[in-house]
Amino acid sequence: MPTVITHAAVPLCIGLGLGSKVIPPRLLFAGIVLAMLPDADVLSFKFGVAYGNVFGHRGFTHSLVFAFVVPLLCVLIGRRWFRAGLIRCWLFLTVS
Repeated sequence: MPTVITHAAVPLCIGLGLGSKVIPPRLLFAGIVLAMLPDADVLSFKFGVAYGNVFGHRGFTHSLVFAFVVPLLCVLIGRRWFRAGLIRCWLFLTVS
């Protein structure tokens, strides 16, 4: 089972494989953060959210809706920060 840290392997391999001209460092960093983000749902245990709850571990943050919408929001909010095409950014962040 992957850990929160090993989730970074996918965006790292894609980013380093394609090179910094295709995946700029800022976009690579965002991909690493977004790859780890779904496992932040374990923090919900501190607030009494049950494992089987929709907001518990492997709930909403592990859904396809989350996987498609969060990268889209990141691209729209940070479009000037990434300095790459919007579609390329969204695809990279979604695959990451």
